[in-house]
Amino acid sequence: MSDELSVPVYSLGQPSRRTGLGGLSLKTTIVGGAGFLIFLLCQMAGMQKIGYFIVLPVTIITALLVSANFAGRTLAQALEMNGQDMRRRSKGEHVYVAGPSSRVPGGRYRLPGSLARTELLGGVDALNNEFGVIFDRPRREATVLFDCQLSGQTAMTQDERNDITANWGRWLAGLSLSGDVVSAVTVVNTRPGTGELVAKEVAATVKDDAPWIARQIQWEAARELSQGTPELEAHIALTFKVTVSDAQDTSFLDLIGTRLPTLYEDLAWSGIQATPMDEAAVCARAHKFFNPASEADFEELTVNGVDHGLEWEDVGPAWHQTDRNVYHHEGCASVTWEMGSAPRSTFEDTLLGGLIAAHPRIQRKRVALCYRPYEAGQGASRVEAEHRDAMVAANSSKKIRSASAEMRLEHTEAARRAQARGAQLGRYSLFVTATVSSDEDLERVRHDVQQLGAQANVRLRTMTSQQDAGFVVSCGLGQIPWSKESTSSLAGQ
Repeated sequence: MSDELSVPVYSLGQPSRRTGLGGLSLKTTIVGGAGFLIFLLCQMAGMQKIGYFIVLPVTIITALLVSANFAGRTLAQALEMNGQDMRRRSKGEHVYVAGPSSRVPGGRYRLPGSLARTELLGGVDALNNEFGVIFDRPRREATVLFDCQLSGQTAMTQDERNDITANWGRWLAGLSLSGDVVSAVTVVNTRPGTGELVAKEVAATVKDDAPWIARQIQWEAARELSQGTPELEAHIALTFKVTVSDAQDTSFLDLIGTRLPTLYEDLAWSGIQATPMDEAAVCARAHKFFNPASEADFEELTVNGVDHGLEWEDVGPAWHQTDRNVYHHEGCASVTWEMGSAPRSTFEDTLLGGLIAAHPRIQRKRVALCYRPYEAGQGASRVEAEHRDAMVAANSSKKIRSASAEMRLEHTEAARRAQARGAQLGRYSLFVTATVSSDEDLERVRHDVQQLGAQANVRLRTMTSQQDAGFVVSCGLGQIPWSKESTSSLAGQ
């Protein structure tokens, strides 16, 4: 096969980690070294019993807690999260009730969880397009949503696909240069179609003076073709770190409005037709996630050109209940998975196609790909530190080094070369949410989603004891879990 017809493959890389002595993590090495130093001091002070029966056992237990992995997290993190979940359930905080009979201020239907403190602001960009901003005032973070029309499945040559993939990488790399972009979350949502858009298209094309039989055929064909046909919605949520002087300061809206046209117009080179979503569109998108029964109503209002009049303070659900592995809301049940491990081998640019595409047995499915850029200078220093650490780990033993150490050294060397060519460093995460109605088989949907993840070479892990947080993250409304960690940093690896 010639080089022009060959299909390029990519490598996602390995997660960042620091290695200490003996192949152990750096944190485990620090804990062991501190414990050994205290043990020596006890020996020198004549407190041998304290050293043997207190210091050494505590050091060994602590090292196991921060090094042993359980379901992708350290044992200390798992224990801390389970304890937090038990305390939440004992206080009844896993159940949320909104509305006039609730304790929500003003009797509103506010969004739950970390979205409860957000507010929605509006602005106009440099091209006179209105946009909505989800503003998290305590964290000084502003999120703008771009409504996207994807063209990834259209017929194109391999060279065109390569160009689109490269331009998407350049767009993401550009987010690192400004230094104020917190995250970019791409959400692709599939849901059953209502037929309203097809009916509008038929009404616009069929003439009143056409023969009756022709008009009837058009209406029946539209009705049959739209029944059960899945529809795809996609948006990109860009979160900026902003500066405000007081509670009434909204000057950052003008700064964001100046930058937005360049951001969403450049997406056209990546095969994405993007436009900023105004306040009404943001409210509708958020409410449909929590209340899927309202999808037909919003689509009918959109077709008729009528404003829904829903405010940000009322887009949340009337109630929800968080169980250990299921999130119940508005007569539906949702399950969210997180990416347990990225593809370990090389892959093509169509890897996530099956996971994102509509599935005949899953009516509602949402995939959120989170990208968190490092600042340009910080990324270069991290790559160099990772490479030095990988070299030490690979050459620390006189025995034949392991394949994993060689792969890590190869990945870090490739990252150094990419940095030298102008690439930027970032972190990727993936979340998948499936929503079913009360009469659907949830276990069957679980199995189907796990199989889709396996086909994409991605290991999905159910977000145990944090289904409500996972649901919010997969909505792509500016909330990401890493900036709001509930576990101590000492418990991490």
